[in-house]
Amino acid sequence: MSTRFVTRSRIYEQIVLQLQQEILSGQTPVGSRLPTERELAAQFKVSRASIREAFSVLQSRGLIETRQGGGTVVRASSDTNLLTSLTAHFAENSAALLNPLEVRYMFEPQTAYLAAERATDTEIGGIADCLSRQEAVVAAGGTGIDEDTAFHFAIARASHNNLILVIIHHINDALRESREWSLRARTGARRSIQHHHNILAAIAGHDALAAQTAMAAHLEDVQVMAVRWLRERGGTLPPEAGDTPVSDAAYSG
Repeated sequence: MSTRFVTRSRIYEQIVLQLQQEILSGQTPVGSRLPTERELAAQFKVSRASIREAFSVLQSRGLIETRQGGGTVVRASSDTNLLTSLTAHFAENSAALLNPLEVRYMFEPQTAYLAAERATDTEIGGIADCLSRQEAVVAAGGTGIDEDTAFHFAIARASHNNLILVIIHHINDALRESREWSLRARTGARRSIQHHHNILAAIAGHDALAAQTAMAAHLEDVQVMAVRWLRERGGTLPPEAGDTPVSDAAYSG
């Protein structure tokens, strides 16, 4: 049984946030049965009263339901249906590569902006830890893709907007193959780390505009690498792809 941790302030809200993230990301799928109040209390190291309060909030949001004799299960909601549709759309074909790239460009710079405004010292430390692990893995000859992904998720968590976190989860899944390809190149991995340092410095300094700008610069670099990857594997690119940064492609005209 895994151990979960929460800070002591507003305990039930933090439990709600974590369980909601797991449900909306598909980690705890629709129809699955949640652990009992006693089991969750032991995992989170909190009282059963806090778990009951969290369940009440999740039920009011339409994410779970209690069934007679069947415990507490995850139910389909407008959010879970939306995210299932997003996953299916992103998985349709690699020629649609620019779709998640453009959505990522729209979401992640603003996510970094919010993180710079809202991140706690603990959350900033978590982002820094992800970057340190990425550097260590790359130095040892790995791609660092899992650490790269964790870095972006840590920023999304620090935005304190759960839906952004879940959307970024699905976008990163859709782009994983192209991201891994770009990180195999030593220059790609080094460029990613340098961009991450710039983003972290802005968030740590609570400079929202600098964080937004640094993330946008990072994603423009990512787009160039992703388009190169698609060309090399013989994929079909839409006419607007070219080598134009996603910022220009998305907002030109």
